[in-house]
Amino acid sequence: MSTQTPGDAQDLLREAQEIAQLGNTEFFVPDNGVNYWSPQVYRILGIDPSVPPSHFRVFEGVHPEDRDRCLLAWSRAIRGTGRLELSYRFVRGDGTVRHIEARYRLSRAPGNSLRAVGTLHDVTERKTAEEAARRAQSRLADVGRLATLGEIATGISHELNQPLAAIANYARACERLLDAPRPDVPEIKNALADIAAQAIRAGEIIHRLRGMVRHREMHRTVVAANDLVRDVMTLLEMDARASRSALRLELAPDLPLVLVDGVQIQQVIVNLVHNAAEALMSTGATGGEIVIRTARTPGGHVEVSVTDNGPGLEPGAAARVFEPFFTTKEEGTGLGLAISRSILEGHRSQLAHEPATPQGARFLFTLPAAPELS
Repeated sequence: MSTQTPGDAQDLLREAQEIAQLGNTEFFVPDNGVNYWSPQVYRILGIDPSVPPSHFRVFEGVHPEDRDRCLLAWSRAIRGTGRLELSYRFVRGDGTVRHIEARYRLSRAPGNSLRAVGTLHDVTERKTAEEAARRAQSRLADVGRLATLGEIATGISHELNQPLAAIANYARACERLLDAPRPDVPEIKNALADIAAQAIRAGEIIHRLRGMVRHREMHRTVVAANDLVRDVMTLLEMDARASRSALRLELAPDLPLVLVDGVQIQQVIVNLVHNAAEALMSTGATGGEIVIRTARTPGGHVEVSVTDNGPGLEPGAAARVFEPFFTTKEEGTGLGLAISRSILEGHRSQLAHEPATPQGARFLFTLPAAPELS
């Protein structure tokens, strides 16, 4: 049976400090010349072991941006006892910077001097890893923003295509009417009125899309849920026409008012109808239908649902449909439903999916009723 000698224990302690990048120190305030640095402190600070240990030498190496903060903490600590924790950057003699976490226990020594016993922990590797993780997260955020911009550009192109095509058709009709031997002036006026109406419609689309995609703080107001649907009917009807589907509203009367950010909720509704229209368009079949319903929940809130009679979702897709960047469309970004879910979570609601009967998909969410004013 072997016994451990003091020398062995010191070697083990020294090795443990090297592994943990942790050194220990002792010094007194005011400085009485009796100071101690373990070998690992010298290695952390990059100081030659022949240099006598001194806490002044540590302060000299503290990064200029951290020095005032550390000195202020020490000036407060030396008036009493207890514990002191500091995090700072130390600039070695060769210019390299180390991140250090220092912890001290302060007590009174004979003569009322302050005795500080503590540890210096080199956390440079951890800080470097954290910074690398932050940079990676920032790059992912940039990718997300670029993907969102692509989704926005696709949406704007899709939404504006209908009124612009209508304007072109009416303009060509005017040309034909003007080329006639006896132009039909009333018909030309009607065509010009239709051109103006479609131009206004395109402007409304741009205005609404701009409001929906603009980054802004949530602004909740008390509104009627049915009005939120009616106010975006221009966008919804365009999607329905593009997919050659019927759009039907089943809006329950006498619903409670809701407290929401109206523009954000409209974005959710437009996203759901747009997805339903694309699902119906992918089948190439006729008889497609999209139904928007509102209803009062047993808890007194408002439920909004969008149902289509398209092909529905495969079981595997249904389980992942709300994941960012997951998409079943060849040119999709997989952000529409993820953004919608995020918006609803901000309203303390959840976006849910369930199969429709006899076929298709149904997406639904609940809006909180506005508190009644006494």
